[in-house]
Amino acid sequence: MRYRGLPRRLQALLWVAFVALLGIAFYGSLPAAVAAIFHLADVAPEKIPWMASRITAFLAYGALAASSIYGLAMTTKTLDIFARRTVTDRLHEDLSFWGLLLGATHAVALMFDDYIQFTWTSILVPFAASYRPDALAWGIFALYLLIILVVTSKARRFIGLRLWRAIHLLAFVAFALLTAHGLAAGTDSGTIWARLLYIGSVTLVVFFFAVRVLQKLTGAARR
Repeated sequence: MRYRGLPRRLQALLWVAFVALLGIAFYGSLPAAVAAIFHLADVAPEKIPWMASRITAFLAYGALAASSIYGLAMTTKTLDIFARRTVTDRLHEDLSFWGLLLGATHAVALMFDDYIQFTWTSILVPFAASYRPDALAWGIFALYLLIILVVTSKARRFIGLRLWRAIHLLAFVAFALLTAHGLAAGTDSGTIWARLLYIGSVTLVVFFFAVRVLQKLTGAARR
């Protein structure tokens, strides 16, 4: 997918980051991912749903974290030096959409894993799961919030800018829930690369949020 107006080098960097996250989520590190390319046939069939769930979970979090960071950076006008606003808006929305799609795929993949044996009820109804019900509920709530955010963003011209902005504040809640869900429910959360992903994402969100607040305060003071 190409974005007219966005430098090709930046587009290439985004794709490299995507592929790197793909390999890390699947195998724990880039060297392990490269080595595993030649041994994919050795993967046991019964492990495929579990591996698919793991990889889509981290890709979903990566996309949604990037969308949150990107969206906050847009409000600070930091990205205006790289591309037109229409381009950055589209990329922000696309990251949210793919994050939602990957998150839903993560949930569906769990249905085919025989180890825990999730049901539609445990995946769709908060606190209904027998496996870490609180942590899974946070993920379910986040998924529903993401659906609301994506749908209202597509219907922005119909619901009005003021209402859309008010609803869009739920993105912070969704990001917090997703982070808590990943840390509490993820089997890979204890690995160094997963912690770096969570810490890095939260740090950047807090940083750009603080920058935006300072811009608001200084702007109000000047007036």
